[in-house]
Amino acid sequence: MQIKFENFEQKQIMNFYPPQNIAPAGTLFVQDRPYAQDTLPNRIIGIDGIKRCMIAPEVVSVHYEATQFENAKALVLAEIDDFLSEQQAFAANYDNASAKEQAEAAADAFIRPTLNRDGGDIEIHSVTNGVLELSFTGHCAGCPYAQNTLQNVIMRTFQKYMPQIREVRLKGA
Repeated sequence: MQIKFENFEQKQIMNFYPPQNIAPAGTLFVQDRPYAQDTLPNRIIGIDGIKRCMIAPEVVSVHYEATQFENAKALVLAEIDDFLSEQQAFAANYDNASAKEQAEAAADAFIRPTLNRDGGDIEIHSVTNGVLELSFTGHCAGCPYAQNTLQNVIMRTFQKYMPQIREVRLKGA
């Protein structure tokens, strides 16, 4: 089974794109082992060097320790492949990451790869009462298209994967 892979070494993020929907029940954010059960999130978060995991229908995104890259990459690929081969049911009824960690994971998977290619990034400052506060960094800071990116890309992405986010604001605005 062909699983596409993308590594963002400077951020220690690996994104895996399975050939089929892997989480039909929605997006799951995990930073600790949630259950003793043998589940895909438990298998991935239990790999040495994996700090955080987000599983969405189209991507598995992990934040890893730099020293564990090669080993973690191979093991995550194997776990996803096994999961798809076994056609296991996926239960996405538990999240154990804070709202800020969830936002970081969603940004790692869906926003930062594109911004990083253009020399930019975002810094997430807080998530409080449905309001996510961030700032642009790198080439995105002061970019004339930043407001458009904020409304048409960043806001929509966060609302899709974190429905509890009602508003995204620039820090100090």
